[in-house]
Amino acid sequence: MADKVASYPTHNPKCETCFIVSRLRRPRQNCTDINVGFGKTLCFVINAMVLDSVSITLVISPLLSLMDSQMEGISRGEYSFVFASPESVLKPKWRTVFMNDVWQKRLTCIVFDEAHCISEWGEDFRPDYKDMAQLRSFFKVPVLALTATSTVEVKNDIMSVLQLSESDTDVIARSANRQNIFIECQKRKKPEYEEELRWLIHYLKEHGKNSKKIIIYCRSIDTVSEIFITFKEALGLHAYIDKIQKSSNLIVEMYHKCTHDSSKRRIINEFSKSTSSIRCLVATVALGMGLDIKDIDMIIHIGCPKSVISYWQEAGRCARDGRQGLSLILYDNFTASLKSTNKDMSEIVKSSEIKCLRQMIINHFTVSGKEDISHHVCSGCKSSPCKCDSCRCCSFCSRKCPCTEKDVMFAGIFLYQQDKSNDIGVGKSSISLQGE
Repeated sequence: MADKVASYPTHNPKCETCFIVSRLRRPRQNCTDINVGFGKTLCFVINAMVLDSVSITLVISPLLSLMDSQMEGISRGEYSFVFASPESVLKPKWRTVFMNDVWQKRLTCIVFDEAHCISEWGEDFRPDYKDMAQLRSFFKVPVLALTATSTVEVKNDIMSVLQLSESDTDVIARSANRQNIFIECQKRKKPEYEEELRWLIHYLKEHGKNSKKIIIYCRSIDTVSEIFITFKEALGLHAYIDKIQKSSNLIVEMYHKCTHDSSKRRIINEFSKSTSSIRCLVATVALGMGLDIKDIDMIIHIGCPKSVISYWQEAGRCARDGRQGLSLILYDNFTASLKSTNKDMSEIVKSSEIKCLRQMIINHFTVSGKEDISHHVCSGCKSSPCKCDSCRCCSFCSRKCPCTEKDVMFAGIFLYQQDKSNDIGVGKSSISLQGE
């Protein structure tokens, strides 16, 4: 296997990836890969690479569905990787494909990408997820379930829905902790977004196209529109690169399910560039799975996030290239009390001033045992920013350090730090206090 992988110079698989591939070649055939931090796609791509060139891998994904015009080529086995949505894959035309000789001989693995959707969406939003075990009745091949965020409950749901037995399944879990993301939680103090986010508007006005790359997640389309309009009006000509009023020059954009498809493509294509003119993107959950932009610096949540899983998925979209990132939650009692808000997430934001945010979040993603977040707190140093563990963890822990002022807003200070810095500690600065 190593020789074949080595022949592809762009691939540098980590030990977890190689372990998964080796397990898929053994009688103990099923794998559930949880809290992946080492490249989910490589797990099934390398598995296909080490087999012969005529193998087929079926990938069930929430992101993609196939066009009817492709079915003839799929039936003949012209594709090595076939992506299908849960809604399409159990239709009668697919059953005909599955039962033909080509697929019976050449299918080598069934992959469930973003497998946490089986648990999160299976009851009412996308009920076809609950019927995915039917696929296993067509083939005697390994099943690989992949997710970057899973709780014990989600893992159990995946095992149950896909009918995976403990004795025939390897569960490979890795810590969900993203140490390069500082976590901050603040309760909203001002009713108007222009006042609450004045520090961010001032930063964008001052830095323009050189601003750090930011995503603002909102719970509703109305909130997205309100914040976008507020920013655009408050920035005035500064909302445009070089103050030239063209839509392509906007440094702030919005993205939601009602955004026109052509605009969605334009926004994602532009935002993906390291030199993107878009520096701040206001969005709903529609800007979701499949987004792989590595140089995002900050994720802001307006209102309490819906669940711990959705929050950590969205927060995890920043700093994917290893840079220092920051996740800021600006919550309010209304969104924290909504029926659609998970109780665990509500408790986290309400406890943010008395408990370590990182520890509370990571506790939800520990599938075996408990992961303790240990901290070294300095006794007072001259470094600016302070580099102790507490100052690199979260807003609660950082305030325990004697180097940190207690009434500071960490997100405002983070924006003014050098891009190449790997330190988020606040030191003794007190710039950019909230609302001032």
